This record gives sequence, C-alpha cells and structure tokens, in this order.
Amino acid sequence: MRFCGRLAVRGRTVGVVVIALLVAIPAGAASVDPKTLVLALSDLPAGYRLDRDESGLRTNERESKDGREARELVVRSGRITGYEATWGKREIRLDSRADLCRRSSGARILFDFVVQEMRKSGIKGLRRAPAGVGADSWIYSGGDAQVSGFVLVVWRYDRVFAGIAGVGLSRTLALELARKQQRRIGRALG
Repeated sequence: MRFCGRLAVRGRTVGVVVIALLVAIPAGAASVDPKTLVLALSDLPAGYRLDRDESGLRTNERESKDGREARELVVRSGRITGYEATWGKREIRLDSRADLCRRSSGARILFDFVVQEMRKSGIKGLRRAPAGVGADSWIYSGGDAQVSGFVLVVWRYDRVFAGIAGVGLSRTLALELARKQQRRIGRALG
C-alpha cells in the first residue's frame, strides 16, 4: 500500500513535470515576437513603404481559414504564430514572412510543404536553385535573369520557416534581403 502511495505521488510528480514542460515549450516560443523575424524598413533600400493593410500577425486561426488542409498543416507542424510584412516601391512588391513552430521539425514540415507545392505549381519557366540561407533553402524565379517577374526565397532555420516573395525584384536583391532576414531570425532565437 505504501509502495503504491509513493508510486502514485511519483506519478503525479512526473505528470506535473511533463505538463510544466509542455506549457514551457509554447511559453518560451511565445516570448519570441514574430514581428522581429521579418524584414524591417531599415533592412530595405530607400523608397519602400509598408502596406499596413496586408501586413501583420498571422495567427493559427487566420491561417486555418484556408480550409482543412491548412488546418491540418498548422496542427502537424506545431505552428505557434507568424508574421508577414508587405512592402511596395513603385511597381515592386515584396513580402517578408516568418512562421514560428514549437520545434525545428515543424519548420521542416512547412518548408517541405512549400517545396512540394512549388513542384506542383506548373509555373512555366520557373527556375529553382539553392539559396544558401538558413539550414535548408531554395530560390525560385521566373522572368528575365536580371530582374525577375517573380522571385521566391524559402528557408528554414531552427523553429522558423521563412520566406521572401517579390514581383519586380532581382534575384540578387532577394537573396541579400533573405540573408538580412535570416540574421534577424538568428538574433531573435538567440
């Protein structure tokens, strides 16, 4: 009886520790402000303006509104939150995005999903090359070699999936900005 009592106390203690760890993971992750994971005005060349209507927090609730597949992806990846900043300069449009997950495996799930979607996209003339950003990355582009009609850089680093998408943006500038964003992510995660 006494042994069972000790076991029950130990079981409760282990249960409390497990619950505390599960609560601590999101709490620690929540201490990262997702806005610090995307490009800021100081990272951009002169002349860009923030589109406040298109920029802001990307909650799981908001991301899940795109349907069942989106809801399942949020759950499967352990996504906590995200942020998107949209910038414009004349005919150039630039989106900087980051999604924070509980674990690095979640960032990989989001990265792999986007890579698979790009394969299925059927965009004619789409080119893909390693981007050299974060732990895994790709740059996709279409249009003229110097100034792309479309450019997308996606990568993952630790618990973050990130991307930069642009229209009218050169591949060179897109990669430079992705590296700046990656430095922000590295600093934010410590």
